[in-house]
Amino acid sequence: MKDAIILQGRSIPFDRGVVAVAQCELDDRNPRIQYLIGQTTVGLTQEKLDEMIWAKDQVKALSTAIKQNGGVFEPVIVKRQGDRFKVSEGNCRTVACRHLIEQHPGDTRYMTMPAMIFDVELTEEDVAVLFAQIHVAGKIPWDSFEQAKHIHDLHNTYGKNYDWLTTNLRMSKTRVSELLFAYKAHSDYLLAHPDPANLKKFSLFWEVARKKDLRERWNKDDEFPQTYRRWITDGIVTDPRQVRDLPKIMENAAALKALESDGFRAAQQVLVNEDPSLESDLFHSIKTATERIKKAPMTDINDLKSGNVQKVLMLRNLSRAIEDLATMAEVKL
Repeated sequence: MKDAIILQGRSIPFDRGVVAVAQCELDDRNPRIQYLIGQTTVGLTQEKLDEMIWAKDQVKALSTAIKQNGGVFEPVIVKRQGDRFKVSEGNCRTVACRHLIEQHPGDTRYMTMPAMIFDVELTEEDVAVLFAQIHVAGKIPWDSFEQAKHIHDLHNTYGKNYDWLTTNLRMSKTRVSELLFAYKAHSDYLLAHPDPANLKKFSLFWEVARKKDLRERWNKDDEFPQTYRRWITDGIVTDPRQVRDLPKIMENAAALKALESDGFRAAQQVLVNEDPSLESDLFHSIKTATERIKKAPMTDINDLKSGNVQKVLMLRNLSRAIEDLATMAEVKL
């Protein structure tokens, strides 16, 4: 069935159909595959590429999902090459189906996949824009790292400005900026630490990008990026939730010293010792209530003066609750 898709102002025809898995070839230049494997894939044989992709737990999980669903339902995107098809989008599904065919010979559910079949040669920029429509703005979103990488490529390789990115990706300028910042910071880290396992540390840089104070410090203080990268390498910072506490830790000399010598938990404990409300719901409520009471509006104060029964009662109950707590804790107020 003939159809068309609008890419960069051009209407590009394609066929909606079905392709045989046996006729599909993996695309060694696919950015998702390069990310998944953690190294360049260009020049690898089809057999080696298949082996490396299948070795990933994500692909085995995908295979299980395809088996449970009784086949592939989301169309892959392919370029017709004679009687064969180059898979632009859907390489992992292709590999998963290949192995399901091996495991279940004769089961036709895994032998074909629905596809968008292009006869015209799509440029790399066309493919990048198509992927953006599907995996950034569309219904099959990539994870944050892959989205960031793709936005970086659109911006830096294909010259898409912020207006184009926000309009076509349906994303705010703030989010685009955060992802570009995080991708650059993460890429710099990977240059010095190319272990494929470090690909999974993108969230540690994205959290910096999302915290305005840390992001500004990163841009203005040359030492902070070096220090932060060292904390990651040394295992001091391992979870993006820890990044949210870094501004408080860095502002507290004792906490910062504890972070460097004994790790994140020790630094956090220093903060908790100085401010119990960080760890205790009760003392968080007490702290919040104290701050609100100190800033009590005159309307409430005048209501108390005039003898508003319910407000006076609530104030007495608060006073008694505090007295009871102090009595039980044997604390003199």
